[in-house]
Amino acid sequence: MLLLSGAAVANGQSFKGQVLDSLSKSPIPYADIYIVELQTGTNTDENGDFSLPDGTPDKVHLQISSISYQTGVFPVDLNAEKQKTFLLSESHLLLSEVVVSTTSGKLQQDNIVSVAQRKLSELKSNAPTNLTEAISNIPGVDNFSTGSGIGKPVIRGLSGNRIVTYAQNVRIENQQWGDEHGLGVGEVGIENVEVIKGPASLLYGADALGGVLFFVDERYAPQNTTEGFVSSRFLSNNLGSSNEAGIKTNINGFKTNIFGAYTSAADYRLPGGMRALNTRFDEKSFKANFGYNSKNWVSNLRYSFLDNGFGITEEAEPSDVTTRKPELPFQQIANHLVSFENTFFMGDTKLSAVLGYNLNNRKEFEDDPDAPALDMGLQTLTYNLKSTTLTANDKVSLIFGLQGMRQQNENSGEEILIPNAHTNDIGGFGVFNYSPRKNLTFEGGVRADNRRITTEEMATDEAFFPALDRNFSNFNFSAGASYRTGDLSLRANLASGFRAPNSSELLSNGVHEGTLRYEIGDNDLKSEKAVQVDFSLSYDKEHFSFYINPFYNHINDYIYLSPSDSIIEDTPVYFYRQSEADLYGSEAGFHWHPHPLDWLHVESNFSSVFARDKSGNALPLIPANKVQTSIRGEFKVKGKIGVDGVFIEHIYRLPQNRIAAYETASEAYNLVNAGFSLKAGSFDLDAGVKNLFDTQYIDHLSRFRELGIPNPGINAYIGLKWGFSAKAKD
Repeated sequence: MLLLSGAAVANGQSFKGQVLDSLSKSPIPYADIYIVELQTGTNTDENGDFSLPDGTPDKVHLQISSISYQTGVFPVDLNAEKQKTFLLSESHLLLSEVVVSTTSGKLQQDNIVSVAQRKLSELKSNAPTNLTEAISNIPGVDNFSTGSGIGKPVIRGLSGNRIVTYAQNVRIENQQWGDEHGLGVGEVGIENVEVIKGPASLLYGADALGGVLFFVDERYAPQNTTEGFVSSRFLSNNLGSSNEAGIKTNINGFKTNIFGAYTSAADYRLPGGMRALNTRFDEKSFKANFGYNSKNWVSNLRYSFLDNGFGITEEAEPSDVTTRKPELPFQQIANHLVSFENTFFMGDTKLSAVLGYNLNNRKEFEDDPDAPALDMGLQTLTYNLKSTTLTANDKVSLIFGLQGMRQQNENSGEEILIPNAHTNDIGGFGVFNYSPRKNLTFEGGVRADNRRITTEEMATDEAFFPALDRNFSNFNFSAGASYRTGDLSLRANLASGFRAPNSSELLSNGVHEGTLRYEIGDNDLKSEKAVQVDFSLSYDKEHFSFYINPFYNHINDYIYLSPSDSIIEDTPVYFYRQSEADLYGSEAGFHWHPHPLDWLHVESNFSSVFARDKSGNALPLIPANKVQTSIRGEFKVKGKIGVDGVFIEHIYRLPQNRIAAYETASEAYNLVNAGFSLKAGSFDLDAGVKNLFDTQYIDHLSRFRELGIPNPGINAYIGLKWGFSAKAKD
């Protein structure tokens, strides 16, 4: 590393560029220049000119964007060129960005895998109460909720251990098998979220059967710049307050991002006025990123801490209590995540190594607020090594990788839901990407994985857990192509995935207080194996875009919780079972920007998923189909103060009558949300109302459905943010 750093000093060189309108060839001032490899960037001046800082690697990708223009991603070789002109085409629709969760490093329109990408600021425009609720605004993604504080993502009908979550470029492990176990990621310091829909085992290993949530950290400040912000938001429904602050610096190649946040909420208000008892929660989070780059080396050290407290609701008992103090029973979850990422540039080859350590401690308090009944500690060490080589004028890329995980689960409480366990993963993969023309790409790859799970023999007064030692191995593949002609883009992909059963599914034997179920595992369960076919067609014009994305996912040995008519300890008994399963459906939508009303945007999307076993019976906990429509006005603030955005949104959930045995159907419902935002100098203010008409409804994926507790009623919100940016003196 020292040699590479020293080489940067000896070989510093500058690169100058200019960004122009593709038709008029006029300069585009103040365009955003983002250096993908360095996670920072700069801006063009009033003449459309910019320069890259010394120490920039020889081969980088520049993501160039500006309001009313299509985002472009341009490869730059500093050895071959010292200056270059970049052309952007006019467009008034949403700007796409480079996808970092896949192998291509391209814009989504040129990507082969089905990835939905959104800025977190956009997803939070209607004031969601948790991060998963925000993500559920993406078509094909739903929220398996426990009150207003806990949410689990559902991608095309699959959730839990079938969804792999990545943050800080490493895998998050937080006992995600539990229905009421939240996402385990704080929203502060996150800029984008990318959702891979369908099997992604090729890049992300075992468990990525249903998809991947990939959170992209906020970029560093531009070179020699310091930025910061303070924000606060209040929600009327649960008397919730959310406060955040952050500061970012980038001085002489040393980059730092530091963020902190605190959220607190009382029990949420039901339609009509009463509250859902013990749905209160709080969240404390801290995040720090440190980065450094030289000519051939980029390094990032990241740490985050998340502490959650959640009340556990066990019965439908309306209340008028507004206290935030924890009431038994409740959960307390602490999560530490450290990642260390290094990337080395050696000619046409890029080597990356990412190490991660995740410590998750989950406690459930039932009778004594000082003595947890359930106390589980989960330690996970992960590594990810990858080599990317570009050949034949960047038309061919070869990617090879090695990934692994070592995990240990230990119990310290008087109750045991799953025994002490050790899990070891190792997997290797290779991917081939070929682009004979700019508008045509082929991609294929293979992967082999092995997982070993060993557990200790343990016993309590209520249950016995035998020792277990099992190995699960599998081979996976992916193949696809994308083609773009004019305004039309086509994509097709065939991918397989697998998921080994986790220790909960194998050995559970007890009451899970958070879910109000007595769960009994099966230590003979096999691995799930899936194959998905995914198609996409999109049409993009300057003022109109349309897409449709059908899919079909077949899963062998699908593991599910099957309710029974048995009762143990006054709790209904659920057994883990297996069957073949088919999940199919589609996402479709359009975005219309009527000319000459440059401020107006009309968007609508439809998401559907159908799921059945080999006998044609419906699978449990499949989200109802959804139609989401919004009308937005976006305005340019010309003075010191002015409204820069207004919106009204309508969500229609169709009835869910395709239900499993012992599952209840759900009725259709309509929700209306509305809001606005304004700018006043360095201040941004947003306000609005969710569930404008105080509609009483129970979503099919609400865990309170069986208790008959409705979702939250009307919710007014207001938020204020102050930010600053200061350039260091030369």
